[in-house]
Amino acid sequence: MLSPSNRLLIYTGLIGIPLFTVLGMTGMSLSLMAGLGLLLALVVALDAPSALQLLQRITVKFPELVRTTKGREFDLDIVLTNPGLTCDFLRIGLSFPPELRSEAMILALTLSSVSERHEVRWKIKAMERGNFQFQHCYIEGASRFGLWQGRKTLSCQSEVRVYPDLSREKNVLAPLFFRRGAIGVHRVRQIGKGREFEQLREYAPGDGYEDVYWKGTAKRRFPVTKMFQMERTQEVYVAIDASRRSARRLDRLTEEVDDDLVAKTQLERFIQAALVLALAAEQQTDKFGLIIFSDKVQRLIPARSGRSHYDTIRDVLYTLKPAVVSPDYDDVFIHIGNRLRHRGLLLFLTDLGEPWLAESFVEGVSLISRRHVVLTHMLGQREVAPMFSKGDRAESDDDLYSKLAGQMMWNDFQETTRLLKQRGVHLTSSLQENLVADVVSEYLRVKKRQLI
Repeated sequence: MLSPSNRLLIYTGLIGIPLFTVLGMTGMSLSLMAGLGLLLALVVALDAPSALQLLQRITVKFPELVRTTKGREFDLDIVLTNPGLTCDFLRIGLSFPPELRSEAMILALTLSSVSERHEVRWKIKAMERGNFQFQHCYIEGASRFGLWQGRKTLSCQSEVRVYPDLSREKNVLAPLFFRRGAIGVHRVRQIGKGREFEQLREYAPGDGYEDVYWKGTAKRRFPVTKMFQMERTQEVYVAIDASRRSARRLDRLTEEVDDDLVAKTQLERFIQAALVLALAAEQQTDKFGLIIFSDKVQRLIPARSGRSHYDTIRDVLYTLKPAVVSPDYDDVFIHIGNRLRHRGLLLFLTDLGEPWLAESFVEGVSLISRRHVVLTHMLGQREVAPMFSKGDRAESDDDLYSKLAGQMMWNDFQETTRLLKQRGVHLTSSLQENLVADVVSEYLRVKKRQLI
């Protein structure tokens, strides 16, 4: 593709048109003026093909895969080859998605006259998590006399993976797990006798009646006691609700926090909590699994451990988007009942803010609460609280109605908590800034009490 350069437009507007105007006013013949015009047009036309010829051998190579995190600036390393040193000046452009930003949307490069290979770094900042593809880049170079600009589209297969930012959660993990904040320094102390069966032995005075193995006692005709050992590896599953309720926008934390660096939806916060809990389970030598559901179970990854398994969990979550559907809790409970045979900890990250959703969850959770330890965590709102609990006063009618609505929602939450407690399920609500800490604390509490 060819386009006239600024130089050609300036020459035409400031020199060509005034020149022919003056020549016409001085009485120069039309034939001479036409000949001069044709000569200049021929020079301009002969310069045009060189604009594309200089770009024919130019190659641009992008990295196949770039990994970064949300809110962080990264380098897109480009290798440009200029065979024969034919091109002196080049401009490179990319079609940036809105989630990726750069101060220089177009790179203007002055190519060296010594080396054919050039390494260029493009500074880009990732504003949202997700997977982004660059399939084409666009180059532009000037002709030999600089009268034309040649443009060419090159193919470039480059993938940018933007993962959730967990840097702000490191300050949460350190005091919860370790004395000095260094991974592996000090694990949380566990107490109790354990729940994993080890062997049978003859009854001894002082053994509790709950440990007596009555079937073995009847068979052997003398009392037999079951012995237990501390569990070394347990299974922890996080079930993330990716339905319409997870798309609810979150309030801004403080005026000082950049909106581009914090989670904007409930699902964003759920994903961060799940990844942090996966790291916590790895430090506690537990196996971690993942369940993603909306109106159906989208993904169920069995619990495992290891770095490669964590990478698999992260690759599944970083592109997760909420669906405009209502959650089907019955479907996820049936899947869990059919697929998860071993007793484990199930942590549901969902939103039970609508009464009919809470009722559906309460009715169906009994299918799994007898076999597994079930925890439910949801993001609360500062407005959901008892009226005038902080001693504040309503300044207007709208303020009064807002507090009344918060009171009614708080009553619904308390009723749901009571019903779930009757079924052995613990429901908690946290503000968005406390979600990760509360989720990890609940996990450590279950570990310490050996409820799994």
